[in-house]
Amino acid sequence: MSMWVVHRHRSSDGHGLPIGFGHLMGAQQQRLLLWQIPGGVGDPMRDEALFEASVNRELVHKRSVSEVFLTDFVQSSSRRFVAGAQWPRWHVFYGSPDGSPDSALMAETLRQAVIFLSHLCGVPLSHTFLMPYMSISVEAALLDPLVPTQVAVELDVKDMKLSGGQLSALTVSARFVVDGTPVGGGAAAARIVNPVTYERFRGTVRTGLPTAREDLLACVDVGHATQRNVMLGQSSRPLIWPLRVDPTHPIFFDHPLDHVPGMLLVEAARQAVRVATSRPDADFALFEAEFMRLVEFSYPVDVAVTQLDSNIGRGVVKVRLLHEGETLVSLLARVKGPR
Repeated sequence: MSMWVVHRHRSSDGHGLPIGFGHLMGAQQQRLLLWQIPGGVGDPMRDEALFEASVNRELVHKRSVSEVFLTDFVQSSSRRFVAGAQWPRWHVFYGSPDGSPDSALMAETLRQAVIFLSHLCGVPLSHTFLMPYMSISVEAALLDPLVPTQVAVELDVKDMKLSGGQLSALTVSARFVVDGTPVGGGAAAARIVNPVTYERFRGTVRTGLPTAREDLLACVDVGHATQRNVMLGQSSRPLIWPLRVDPTHPIFFDHPLDHVPGMLLVEAARQAVRVATSRPDADFALFEAEFMRLVEFSYPVDVAVTQLDSNIGRGVVKVRLLHEGETLVSLLARVKGPR
């Protein structure tokens, strides 16, 4: 029997299955879900019970415990779950200078929650997750700088697909709540593939790691305190910058990958907007990102910003990540106005 350990996961029906999953799939498929997990789901969320310790790092695909933001996971109704998360007071990468929620930290928290939920549904750790879509919205809120932020991430399962009796695709919407007040929302879709399918999908693509480049933009121009967090190279072309990938970055390459991760690409888009607006502190009030193709390490990639509003510093922008003219990632965003 699998020995996956999940912090404070509660069971529901005496068979290791979560309450309400019968509404989503048949009896035979139900038997495949959550049999690995003792205990159950059931009691409604209590304020402090969600924030006692981090969940198992494997279940959010992290090696470093410090990069695990989820603290618990409970089920509140047939299609609804609540993930506890704790955001640190200070982080070497994440954070907002004005004390508002950081869109990148929200995105990473949602990524971890979707992966965790999928593993609860029986997806083996050997399977690969691909996220073709993610959106995040940030409310005008101020977080208390004197304490870590305890977040309830309310997840609604919108769609689940199975292949061969196992979860193969998942779509969720999310709401981020702090002390009873919504501070943001989001949505994400995940495609899940087994090792054989993924190997066939990848084919003969070169997967060697890139070499870190030194022609980076200044970190102060993209809102960071260290050059290690810069994802863009210098450029003489207006509103276009080359993507720069450091395969030793401790946040984005916390564990081995064979392509450029989506969270790095979203950050590269945000940095391009910061440079385009001459606002190093700029963040997204809202973004919707579509990942059309994997970004290979071997690809030369341009990050291009298109102005869609008369005031690029406070309006709607589109960012595309391009390889030889082909769009690999498209991100539509509204930029938060300066405080």
